[in-house]
Amino acid sequence: MSDLGKIGVVAAILGAILLFGLLVQSPEPTREEERTVIEPKTVVNQVTILPQVTLEMLDPIYSEKAVFQDDTIRVAFNASHSEDGVESRLPFWIHNVSDDVINIHWDLCSIQLPRGNTVHIVNEEGLDTLASRGSISIAPAGDLFDAVVPISEIVGGDDAGLRITANILDQGIFTFVLAVERAADLPVVMEQRAMVPSRQPADCSGEAGELGKVLIARSVRCREIVYYTFRFVIR
Repeated sequence: MSDLGKIGVVAAILGAILLFGLLVQSPEPTREEERTVIEPKTVVNQVTILPQVTLEMLDPIYSEKAVFQDDTIRVAFNASHSEDGVESRLPFWIHNVSDDVINIHWDLCSIQLPRGNTVHIVNEEGLDTLASRGSISIAPAGDLFDAVVPISEIVGGDDAGLRITANILDQGIFTFVLAVERAADLPVVMEQRAMVPSRQPADCSGEAGELGKVLIARSVRCREIVYYTFRFVIR
């Protein structure tokens, strides 16, 4: 091998050694660089867990799920709660199980609060004007989803807007009176007078009789208002 070739081999070996030394002595990444690489941003979503409450019906029957049914209506009530607690609002569903139209008269309904005073109610449609809509008709097999609020438990106004109070209905037993107008068959007793033959002795001649009464019972289709009184407790 010539001298020039030997020099080339030595130079190649020295270059390889120098490159290996640079790789071994390369600086470690700074703490700032490490944080940039290994610390991703973490987003935490806060979840508010509302307390579980149940509404129990005490009258006219006991119902753990606050459901009542007769020949006119099937009604189910529920409790309403928000982050502030149990709202002073009573949602319900009414199903007309009769074969005729029924009417709900809001102006005849009321709520007796746990502290004892009885107040007017406003149905959900009347919250904007603080006045109930008078009455509403439900067709046979029809449904109504609504809610009532005691008028005394609607506070605020002006720029703040209206809001419903909380933690009132869960302070004890409260009562809701629901006024339902329905069709009814009312019996009418009519009196009719008639001649009824009477017995005569054998030696009497001619006809004789006495005045009797015949009562005829008939029914008349009319409308009546039934007041349902529901008592509840929230546990």
